[in-house]
Amino acid sequence: MSIALNIHLEYDNFSLISEEEIPLKGITGILGHSGSGKTSLLRVIAGLNSNAIGTVEYGDIILQNTDRNTFIKSELRNIGFVFQDARLFPHLDVLGNLDFAVKRCQSSSMTIDEVICLTQIEHLKKRHVGQLSAGEKQRVALARAILAEPKLLLLDEPLSALDNKARGEMVELLRNIHQRLDLPMIYVSHSVIEIQQLADNVLVMENGKVIQRGHVHQVINQLHESVTHGQTIQTSLSLKIQQHLPNFGLTQLDFIDAQPGNSRLYTNVVDKKINSHLRCYILATDISITLQQPQDTSVINNLQGVINNIQRLSRNSAQITVNACAQDFLVKLTRYSVEKLKLEIGQTVYIQFKANAIRSY
Repeated sequence: MSIALNIHLEYDNFSLISEEEIPLKGITGILGHSGSGKTSLLRVIAGLNSNAIGTVEYGDIILQNTDRNTFIKSELRNIGFVFQDARLFPHLDVLGNLDFAVKRCQSSSMTIDEVICLTQIEHLKKRHVGQLSAGEKQRVALARAILAEPKLLLLDEPLSALDNKARGEMVELLRNIHQRLDLPMIYVSHSVIEIQQLADNVLVMENGKVIQRGHVHQVINQLHESVTHGQTIQTSLSLKIQQHLPNFGLTQLDFIDAQPGNSRLYTNVVDKKINSHLRCYILATDISITLQQPQDTSVINNLQGVINNIQRLSRNSAQITVNACAQDFLVKLTRYSVEKLKLEIGQTVYIQFKANAIRSY
């Protein structure tokens, strides 16, 4: 199943042009600046922008075809939508908001209690909406959307008002809900980290068009700094939890396809089970390069690799791509360092980074 789009939408000073096929398996992330067209694209899929011209197809169901004067209203599309501002009914308590969704679902297979448990809002049931924090409101909005039992869930920057702790909890919650319900999601955000933690595939939008698409690690590893709002470029990867070393406050990691011990890395202790996978990233500024294998160093992670690209970023900086353990690592150095070490493509080097450089959020 997929959503096939061939859409043109005009505003006074903005155009959305999209000819995409979005797979309805896993979580698809849509990344881009504010005003890049992410929300407009979601609204077209949901049927909230009826002035869009073109076609929208959900598998073999035609949701919109302007040439045939076909347009299925949003409430009949069986597509859930979680907005940035939650949009709960302010005059109702939490249960009242959830009851509203149940009444709209003609054939419920999940009870309110099951969804309340799934979204972890048991303690909020009798609270009034005005008593909820931003994170709690989004959990209730998520529960309400799930109770309508949609075939597809659209999420429009639902975590933008949350602090880092609440954001991390919601990312984990969304991942668990997706796995439990096998519910396809399209997740919009301007946060590279949210997309990196949640999405399987990613579309990058700029000026109303998709400029990049592909697997999450591939896309993020090729992002330009202009797309990441000036944030440092990073290496995005998935690693396997090998063992915990609580006495040292560390967790040992290995590359997923590597033989245990051949590519050992360490990060700060992670609350995940042995053999589970950890999505993580390393900022390009946190990696250094040496020509000789490090000896007697406090930097705990070092890998041998080969330089496969050198790119000038500015007058004073360069990006070096080093392939180590079949993974490309992006390293940002001063041009002085590049010239001092006489770095060149094809050269064997060692990259090194501290345990706290491997981040998961």
